[in-house]
Amino acid sequence: MVGRVLDHLEEWLIAALIAAATALIFVAVLHRYGTGASIDLAKWLAANGVPVLPAVLRGLYFWLSGLDLSWAQELCIYMFIWMAKFGAAYGVRTGIHVGVDVLVNLLSPASRKYVILFSLFCGALFTGIVAAFGGRFVDEMFLTGQRSNDLEAPMWIVYLTLPLGSGLMCFRFLQVAWWYYRTGKLPHHDVAHVEGMTDALHPAESAPAEARGGLTPLGTILILVPLLIVAVCVAHASGLVVLPHSLRAVIVFALLLALMLTGMPVSIALGLTVLAFMFTLTDVRTESVALKLFTGLESFEIMAVPFFILAGNFLTHGGVARRMIDFATAMVGHWYGGLALSGVLACALFAAVSGSSPATVVAIGSVILPAMVAQGFPKRFGAGVITTSGSLGILIPPSIPMVLYAVATNSSVGKLFIAGILPGIVMATMLGMTTFYRAWRNNYPRLPKASLVERMRTFRESIWGLFLIVIVIGGIYTGVFTPTEAAAMSAVYAFFIAVFVYKDLKLSDVPRVLLSSANLSAMILYIITNAVLFSFLMTYENIPQALAQWMIDQGLGWIAFLLVVNILLLLAGNVMEPSSIILIMAPILFPVAVKLGINPVHFGILMTVNMEVGLCHPPVGLNLYVASGIARMGITELTVAVWPWLMTMLVFLGIVTYWPDLSLWLPAVLGMR
Repeated sequence: MVGRVLDHLEEWLIAALIAAATALIFVAVLHRYGTGASIDLAKWLAANGVPVLPAVLRGLYFWLSGLDLSWAQELCIYMFIWMAKFGAAYGVRTGIHVGVDVLVNLLSPASRKYVILFSLFCGALFTGIVAAFGGRFVDEMFLTGQRSNDLEAPMWIVYLTLPLGSGLMCFRFLQVAWWYYRTGKLPHHDVAHVEGMTDALHPAESAPAEARGGLTPLGTILILVPLLIVAVCVAHASGLVVLPHSLRAVIVFALLLALMLTGMPVSIALGLTVLAFMFTLTDVRTESVALKLFTGLESFEIMAVPFFILAGNFLTHGGVARRMIDFATAMVGHWYGGLALSGVLACALFAAVSGSSPATVVAIGSVILPAMVAQGFPKRFGAGVITTSGSLGILIPPSIPMVLYAVATNSSVGKLFIAGILPGIVMATMLGMTTFYRAWRNNYPRLPKASLVERMRTFRESIWGLFLIVIVIGGIYTGVFTPTEAAAMSAVYAFFIAVFVYKDLKLSDVPRVLLSSANLSAMILYIITNAVLFSFLMTYENIPQALAQWMIDQGLGWIAFLLVVNILLLLAGNVMEPSSIILIMAPILFPVAVKLGINPVHFGILMTVNMEVGLCHPPVGLNLYVASGIARMGITELTVAVWPWLMTMLVFLGIVTYWPDLSLWLPAVLGMR
């Protein structure tokens, strides 16, 4: 009973926090513009002789003017930090935290069980240490009596999320480990389910409870290597061995890689690497670790990530995708491969309002793939089109990976969004051309040409969803909203059209959408938290600057550097998902790029396109898993199906890499230098 109460409390807490923060930002924006609008409207009505209303509006103006909402932004940041910490614990229970399990899946069931238990206990160890640090830090804040700037709230209460959230997360790791030890089953939260599907598309692989046997050589290596690296660090701290300073960077990356290969969550691997290094090879105070774990999320820009995820989930559930498909079909359905081309166009349109590739694949693919098969298209062809076209979800703005890149490198989210428009259109066009050519060559079905009346009807029905593009991009470009405010407004707008305009989403379903959005958001935010800590370690050791100087000394120019970056990111895409790659690699590669004269915005678009490619190839391409569930195809078969479009994406990657103006032209034209 206690467990069930704790489970429900955890769920309602994180769902309520994301809803309250969204509503508060929405109200703050309305207050900012409603104050001036009320007095302007009152003057206009008075000038036109309208009675009574001008006086009412003047009263509203004076009331709004006296209303102080300067604390709203700070409160929202604190609510999101609490949501991230408790949501991370919920993510352990639901199995949403991502890890590199390529080698783990090669193990025998018995050996896999040992390695997974090792990674779970490492997660409990890290979160337990953080909870202890957090408790000590809260005690210090209580003694100092420090208060927040705007809310004037006692900071010890604000920081209380560190020991409470981390302690709960430690409990969840131990709970999952015990359950896995007894049953051989792990919690599994499919990516497609998080993005809006109502059922899991593929089951978790786990060792059966009755598995017998010992560790295989590979399993032994996976467990022993990180332990041996930590032992070397401890020996250095004890004075038994002396490690040269030049070897420290190697140790950092070796330990991080060794921990990640055990399959543990990337966020935990990052955190344990930092703790092991700081405890043994530096004299950094542990209090700074606790502070970084809090201040790593204390940024208004980071809040755009949960808002865009929430907006995308409302749109996925709310019938927007179906209406966009109808509009796209009316426009291009009469060409060769009509429905397939409609899928490419619909993915591009949905990408412009969702910010997520898996969400785009789910929303468009679940509707158009069955229709394509029914019309006579080969299933492989349809699955290949949707898998790759869905990747447009992170290139055409708004884009969650672009927000993460901006946070990791302190770049402008607005510039990145504007810079992604033209490359997104070009890539959509190239994917469409590949689709058209293959359909023409194989004489795939075409639809009758839609009349002008039909096109206008489908446009009118989809206009509510398409208007979201104006809210986000137009609001950011004109300066009406910050990117975070635009994300919050898009979430509220998506809720409104899904529930009250299209009426495809019931009010009773809203808590489920809030919870799934908070769950995915917390997973990403927890990676951000520990990535900030890892970035702090990189800066402390001066690793990015040393790498940049080494490359310059070797005479490596920007052309060769970008080639190396592409190869490195494509290799990383084989074993990691986009948010982890960006948050780990961007702080390391970005200083080198800047020193070589590469524009930060161009570099951000290049990284995003690399992430698109990684989403569409095995073994961890999220789009592949989502599409395989929709099409009921195996990953191997689907991998063969996507290769023509994947080759097109690689050609486009080369264009984006060595033609910077493709990314920089539109921001320059709009004066966003």
